[in-house]
This record gives sequence, structure tokens and C-alpha cells, in this order.
Amino acid sequence: MKVKYFLCLLFFVSTIKINSQELYKQGSSENSSDTFSMVDALKTLYLEGNPINYYHWNEKLADLYLAQISKVEPEKKIITWYKYCQQLLKAGEIQTCINEIENLIIRQQLTYQDLITKDLLPIIDLLAISYLRLGEVNNCQNNHNSYSCILPLKDQAFHIDVNGSKKAIEIYTQIYEKFPNDNYKWLLNLAHMTIGEHPNNVPERYRINYPNWNIEQKKIKAFKEVSSKLGIAQDGLSGGVSIDDFNNDGFLDIFITSYGMSDQSKLYTNTSNGFIDTTEEAGLTGIVSGLNCIHADYDNDGNIDIFVLRGAWLGEGGNHPNSLLKNNGDGTFTDVTKSAGLLSFHPSQTASWADVNNDGYLDLFVGNESNEKQSHPCELYINQKDGSFIEESSNYNLSSIEGFVKGVVFGDINNDKWPDLYISVMGGNNLLFKNNFGKFENISETAGVQGPDFSFPTWFWDVNNDGFNDILVASYDTRNIQNVAGDFVKELQGEKVLSDKSKLYINNGDETFSEHSNAFNIDKSFYAMGSNFGDLDNDGWLDFYIGTGSPEFTSVVPNRMFRNVDGISFEEVTSAGGFGHIQKGHGVSFADLDNDGDQDIYAVLGGAYEGDNYTNVCFENPTFENNWIILNLEGVQSNRSAIGTKLKLDLDNGRTIFYTINTGGSFGANSLQAEIGLGQSEMIQTLTIIWPSSDTQIFNSVAVNKKHKLSEGQNKLIEVPYEKVQLLSKELNHHKK
Repeated sequence: MKVKYFLCLLFFVSTIKINSQELYKQGSSENSSDTFSMVDALKTLYLEGNPINYYHWNEKLADLYLAQISKVEPEKKIITWYKYCQQLLKAGEIQTCINEIENLIIRQQLTYQDLITKDLLPIIDLLAISYLRLGEVNNCQNNHNSYSCILPLKDQAFHIDVNGSKKAIEIYTQIYEKFPNDNYKWLLNLAHMTIGEHPNNVPERYRINYPNWNIEQKKIKAFKEVSSKLGIAQDGLSGGVSIDDFNNDGFLDIFITSYGMSDQSKLYTNTSNGFIDTTEEAGLTGIVSGLNCIHADYDNDGNIDIFVLRGAWLGEGGNHPNSLLKNNGDGTFTDVTKSAGLLSFHPSQTASWADVNNDGYLDLFVGNESNEKQSHPCELYINQKDGSFIEESSNYNLSSIEGFVKGVVFGDINNDKWPDLYISVMGGNNLLFKNNFGKFENISETAGVQGPDFSFPTWFWDVNNDGFNDILVASYDTRNIQNVAGDFVKELQGEKVLSDKSKLYINNGDETFSEHSNAFNIDKSFYAMGSNFGDLDNDGWLDFYIGTGSPEFTSVVPNRMFRNVDGISFEEVTSAGGFGHIQKGHGVSFADLDNDGDQDIYAVLGGAYEGDNYTNVCFENPTFENNWIILNLEGVQSNRSAIGTKLKLDLDNGRTIFYTINTGGSFGANSLQAEIGLGQSEMIQTLTIIWPSSDTQIFNSVAVNKKHKLSEGQNKLIEVPYEKVQLLSKELNHHKK
């Protein structure tokens, strides 16, 4: 086969079109409502699924294309073979993919240069990224340490096995000479970084200044990555995380999911001496898959429950059930999805808890993914106060909300104690619904919060501490998804980026918002996925962490951290803070895992494809010279989790800080205990607690650097013992999925 034969190869999109399939069939009897029922249903989905419907079943898809090569017409063989090689890489069979392409080159007596043509570029592209990925796997995974894959790379992170990166440099250099673009430029620089050659040994014609200290800030202490040390470096794909005290022992535990349809969810219990895997003991064996999760006490029994979302991005193959995991209060969970009335079958990524009718019980809004071929309206489940829910979106003026919904969050935009709803729609106008005492009104246009056109994660927060909730909605421009690295390079070089930018909507106090992303220095094409907010340095201003990337293996750009500067701007502290992990970032949670008064950050890493797994990370806060307070609120007339409760802290230095109880952003769930930085304040002169369903309470002269507990209506804050614990796992190796 000569080069001319390859000219028939047309460049095509690598993702597989999802064919139609039958709606999900119930995998259990109608009378069964326990965990075994859901485990059975999920197992059936996996065992009886058709790989054509699942773009991430890469091993099976590779087998499928391999079997087709000998059967298709001669002119289609090369395309089928190429698809086979693509699936090998996605399945993690990297060396096999490399061997396929290299052997073809040898058999046909070709060179790399022969393949660097407009028509044949996809083949050599695939070979180059396979070598780069091989270097990642052989070093960042097989020789993993706490510095692996975090830019700028430390000496400890340099590759021991340099072959993959050197081959990637060899091939990308040749490609760049003929087809120079910013994607190739970044991948070349990254490959040089992995073997300690950046910047000095990078040719000037494609050298990138990274980190660019003209656009990043150096003045922040570096956080340490400690997931392996703590035994919580779960190895998996993209997924969600919920952190909270699930066993009511005063220590925060970690629940995580992974996207693969047979990937086991995990519960890591904080023992105060370290974390232990209690998944099996908790009765969660067989509760698999899920791209996201959120938590709250839905039945007001004092135990925090978990909701797992499934089917996202799978189109016609995504009619999967979500799971409501009821916390039994004895260390175990039961899947009560069906008996609670929440069993439905839609592709879902996002949901949010709020007491939309202020009856003291949390309701649930679920955002589903509709497209041109499928209608999956969003759902509003109203709590019936007996452990069950009824779908009542039509009764609340929220029926027929369709679109590719990727983020839903509740927040009170006008301080009337009724939770309003914001919806991030990828490829459409975003939506804001004002809650008029239990009935919702679409005010998206008049409020001025409909952009960007291509958005993903979102949240309510008071970014400037003026007492009104603002909105951040981060961009994810799927029109340019193969050029994530290229857009990042353009930003580094100060060039114009055409992809959609993130939006920061500042609340004007009159149910309208003004867009201020440029003024706050975050008008950037983040390609954001998992993300959340918290207070890195306890200065009382909310910061945020963005998980970046796309399914493409070329989207190896840093996840990014931004520090709030006095409520008037953000400065990027990704590199100085040690947050620039290049593996794809998903669920993010800010939480004080070691009871020392500052927030640590846990992030789920890994992509969508079977072979794009990575270990999750945990960044330990180095502590800053600022004060803090922890408040554990318990609703009585209001919902038990106190979600929606507003706090106003008037400090002894004249500052005022506002805080709302929730789990943060739409992709990753923070702890429900209020972890609030106070800066240099040494006393809270007045603490005002505005409960959703009862009278406001005021407390004076509240001590700082303490944890306090309060049940709604009690007239005294109860100080709770809160001392730093040394967390260390005896199991230092990261866990395999």
C-alpha cells in the first residue's frame, strides 16, 4: 500500500454517533425498592448494552472495528482501521495502537514525513498523541508520586521513562514545521517539560513562556498533594465528589463516583487517624457509575443522604436511572430511588436541593439533557414529608424546560428567603427563574444572565460581600473542543481567543445583574467541567477552582485556581499554589478534612474514555495567618440541613461577611458545615442567622477559631471540640478502580 492509497482518507470526527435504542427496561420487580433492585438494574444496563450506544466502551468498540476491517469494501478499510486504532488508544491499549501505526509505516516503507499531509494528518496525529499518552501512563501513573502531572513540573515529576515524550517531540516537531498551530505548540512544550527540557532546550520558534508570571500571581503558599498519603487517591474516570460527615462523628468523609458503567462508587470514612475504604461495609457494593453527586438530609432524620446522577453525554444511550442513597444512620446506605418516587430514565448530569415551597423539607430539581432527537424535560420533585417525592414541575411553572442542561443551582437573588433557580444550558440561553412564594417566573432576559451560549458549571455566591448573591457560569465551547490547548496558548501569549468566555454576573440588588467577568479578570475560555468555590487563605473572600479539559487526549492543560482580591478582582494562583494538574478535572470539593480551620481541596480526575483514568487528588492547605469560624447549623422548622440559611458576620474590624449554606457549585459538592474565613478579625461582634422558615437569630461577641453548633431556635451557640488531626494512611499506593 503506497502513500497514494492513503489519499482516500478523509478527515472525520472521531466521536461515534449514538444510534437509537430501546428505552431502558426495568431490571427488577415492581415491588422491590431496595439496593439490590438498583444493583440489578445497573448490572443489566452494563451487561446487555450495545457498544454502538456508548462512545466510552472503547475496548468493545475496538473489537467491533477490528472485526469489520476484513468485511468492508476496500475503499473503507483504511477508515475502519483508523477507527480501530483510535479506540485502542481510548481503551488504554496505547502500545497496541502505536504498534499498528508503526508496523503499517514499516510495511509500506513510509516515513513520518510521508504522513504529514492534509489528508493523512489524522494518522500521524494519532501516533504522536499516543506516544505522549504512553509517557504519561508509564510515569505519572505507573511511577506515580505527589508531584506527578502538576505544572510547573518539579524535578520529582520528570519522567523516568523518557521514550514516550521523546518520540512525541520527534513527531510533533515535524508536524509543526508543516502545520504550525497552537495545539501542537503546547503539546511540544509539554513533552519537553516532562523530561526537564523546558524552557532552556526548547527551540525558540515554538517555545512558550510558561508559567507566565505576567498573568499569574506568585504570592501564595504552595499546597501539597496528599491523596496517596491519605489513602484516598482513587484511580478512576471522571466523576463526582461529596464531602461531609456521613456518620456524625465530627469528621468529614468522602464519597466519590466514576463515569464507567461498571465503576464502583467509593466511600472513604475519616477515622481521625486516616481514611479507610468503607464502601462494602456501607452496603454500596454494586452502586456503580455516575458522573456527579450531591448530598443533603432529604428526610430530616439527621443523617446526610446522597443523590447520584447518571447517563450524561450518552444521548440515546443515556436513559439511566439516578440513585437516591438513604443514610440509615448506622454506617450503611440503602438505595431508595424507586420507593422515594425518584425513578426516571434520562441522561442527567446535574441536580440541586432546595426547599422551594418553604415547608421545611428539601425538594429536588434535576437537569436533564435534551437534544434535537430527544426530549428530556427537567424535573422538579416535591418532598412529601414521608420519605417520598412527587414530580410537580408543572405546578411550579417549571414544566417543559428542555435543552442540553449541564448545571442547575438554587440561590436567593433578592433576599426574600425563597430559593430562585439558575440553569446552565450548553448551546442555548441560560435561564433564571425567580421564586414568587412557591411559583417560578422566568426572568432570564430582564435579569441579563442568559450568556454564554456554551456553558457548563455554575453557582450562586456573594463574590463581593455586599449581601446579594452573584452568579458565575463557566464556559465550555463544544464548537472548538479539539483546540482546548490552542486556546490556552493564545491566552498565555496575550492573543485573542474566539471561543465563548465565562460570565460573572454581579447582582444589582434589583433582580437584575451586570456582567463583570472582564473587570474581575476571568473573561476566559475555561473549558470548565468540575469546579467549586471556597476560601483558600481564610481572608473572607471566595476563591474558585476550575477543572478543565475535554474528552480529547490533547486537552492536557492545567486545572486552574483563582484567588479573590478584596471582592473587586481575581488573580490566578494556579502555578504558585501547586494546583496546575493537567489531567482532566471533574468533581471538586472544598472542605476542612483535618479539622485545622482551613479548607483543603479534593478533585476527581480522569476523562470519559476507558483508558483515560487517573488518580484523584487532594491538596492540603498549608494554613495562612488568618482567623476562621466553623458553624454546624441544624434546621428545625427549616430543613434539617439548613440549606438556604444566610449568615451575616459583622466583624470587630468593621468588615461584614455574608455566607449561604449549600454545597457550592453544580459539579462537586462541598461540606454543608459553614467554613468561613475571617481575615485578621479577632471577634465576630454580631452573627446574624437568617433561617428560611423561621425568625432571624442574632448572637453577639462570638469567638473565632472555634467550631459552634446551633439548632434552629436555640438561644445559645454550643462550642464543639475541634482540634487538628494528623491524617495518614498505612496504604501508600494509589487505588485501582
